[in-house]
Amino acid sequence: MDTGRKLTTRRAQIIEQIAALGPMRMGSVSEQLLPYKQPDGSIRRRGPYLTYTFKQGGKTCGKHLRNQDEAELYQRQIQHYRRYQQLSAELVQVSQTLADLEASGEEEVKKNSRT
Repeated sequence: MDTGRKLTTRRAQIIEQIAALGPMRMGSVSEQLLPYKQPDGSIRRRGPYLTYTFKQGGKTCGKHLRNQDEAELYQRQIQHYRRYQQLSAELVQVSQTLADLEASGEEEVKKNSRT
């Protein structure tokens, strides 16, 4: 199999993997401990509380999560987004290599070929 076909096949695989990811979101899930002052003046911490944080409009926003199940769902969606970022970067790299091959005329690459 020539380089152009291998790259075209890999490009199709990446696109299929992106399509299969499902719901995704940016951000992170963390545990938060909140300080509070007891009647005797000592400081204690309450928690941990599960918190989802993300950037929106240049500001960090947050949301308290209700339970561990919700936190796991958010974590899974965040993992989908991170995988999407990896696949997107690989897709750009593969597409750029295909474009270089096409521009150099070294190998004939069909635009809408299916392998």
